[in-house]
Amino acid sequence: MLPIPNYFKYGLSVGFMGLIILISYVELNKNTITPKKTSADYFVEDQHFFSNSSSVYPTVDGCNCLFSTENLTLVPHGENVPVFIPEDLSPMEPDILDKIVVNRRDDGILITIAGYAMRNELYNWIELLKEAREDSFIVFCTDTKLYLHLIVAGYEDKAVLIPDDWFIGDLELFRSTENNMLDNYLPRLSHIKTWVLQRLSYVKDINNVFLLDVNQIMLHARTREYLQTLLHIRWDTQLITTQDSLDQHVFNTGLIMMRTDAGDAKRVLENTVQIQELKPGLTQQEALNKAMDQMELHVKTGMTVLLDVMHFPNGINYFENNLSGSKGIEPYIIHINHKVGEERRELLKQNGFWKLDQEYIDSLSEQVEDIMKRREEASS
Repeated sequence: MLPIPNYFKYGLSVGFMGLIILISYVELNKNTITPKKTSADYFVEDQHFFSNSSSVYPTVDGCNCLFSTENLTLVPHGENVPVFIPEDLSPMEPDILDKIVVNRRDDGILITIAGYAMRNELYNWIELLKEAREDSFIVFCTDTKLYLHLIVAGYEDKAVLIPDDWFIGDLELFRSTENNMLDNYLPRLSHIKTWVLQRLSYVKDINNVFLLDVNQIMLHARTREYLQTLLHIRWDTQLITTQDSLDQHVFNTGLIMMRTDAGDAKRVLENTVQIQELKPGLTQQEALNKAMDQMELHVKTGMTVLLDVMHFPNGINYFENNLSGSKGIEPYIIHINHKVGEERRELLKQNGFWKLDQEYIDSLSEQVEDIMKRREEASS
């Protein structure tokens, strides 16, 4: 019997090994799960959105997206529309920057926004600031008449006429000297607060902006210092505001301290602007709360600090419910937002919070009227 050649034995071994590999490959493919395929409907302008029935997130109703969302699953706390944060805005006017630098304190500025129809409340607000030893602030004027009034009163270095290009729309409405953000229920008027805050959020010369409505009366010295301390305790705190009720679910935008050049704060402001433009019937406060609903907020690690109602009460809690007084607490700031017009002024007078010299303010108003009249005659 002839011996079997070595090359033949080697060939049989290789063939046997190949057969084993082939059988293993076939068995493995039998157990492979066929992946689910995503519909082509998910591709919208090169954006790929994935969803399947095993998602742990419930579908969110009421999205105001620009395209069909039938096949999409929205995650909680996601924006309802794409939010594009501007890398920068148009350069700020040099004279405005100069006034910001002059009036900043501890790298922050205190501001309010007002029109001519609010002049009495504005000057009362200024007098109360002085009593609280707060003399650095800026008034952003919606109309030329109030700006001129402040100049005549000696506040030129603290007065800024809001430039036309800061208004996103309805310039004539905002420039009107008859409209009063405190007493006229025109939601659109309140939108200017978001636009001003957004502009200031890009200013490099300051670290924070403290916005107060003129019906937010300051009673304590060093209130701003206290809030700035809260802002800087945690590096991720970007927004401080008050609560509009005791349930801590609604932010009140009459008081806002905001860290400038902060990503999340800029995102909230841009989203608020978009909501205001999509739904102009909403007030600035309602729009900002909708924007905040789309952010994931945590008490200990979130971007927002909510001030307590004892030290920062609204009018109902302070005057009617005696919330602070019953605990022997003197508030830092009271928001007189439950009365309008003459009722608000009478309430302030009865409680010693009306510091206005009406005769003096009226004399300034007469001077302003005379200046405006001569200007009109000169231009005609």
